[in-house]
Amino acid sequence: MLGRVARVLRLLGFDTLYFRDEDDLSILARCIKEKRILITADREFFNLAKGWNLNAVLAPSEDVNPWEFARKVVEDLKLRECTRPFSRCPKCNGEMEMIHRNRLVGFVHPYVWHRHEYFAVCRECGQIYWEGTHVDRIREKLFR
Repeated sequence: MLGRVARVLRLLGFDTLYFRDEDDLSILARCIKEKRILITADREFFNLAKGWNLNAVLAPSEDVNPWEFARKVVEDLKLRECTRPFSRCPKCNGEMEMIHRNRLVGFVHPYVWHRHEYFAVCRECGQIYWEGTHVDRIREKLFR
């Protein structure tokens, strides 16, 4: 699904919205107003967007590998220099803020709290992230 592609693009630092229940015209209007790039697997919607002179990308299918497709979009649109990895919340798209652990006493497990001095906290949803062992795997997937 393209929701997973949206999460990967957020991990790369792109301001990425994902719409499930919006009608096509509302999405197009928002893309125009906010100068967004539209990514869709719907060929008719893609053609409609192109007819409105929107910068649009057609995903080959809903079942595309999100990591590979996100890398392809970044390469094809020459956005590599615009990446800011881990600067956006993969869940809600909010901007991340680095917070010293002293401000997060009681909000993360004590073991994690003691192992990390700084945590990334989403300014929108409050989700707390830290650089665990999975981060190297994510970096590898993002920057192959």
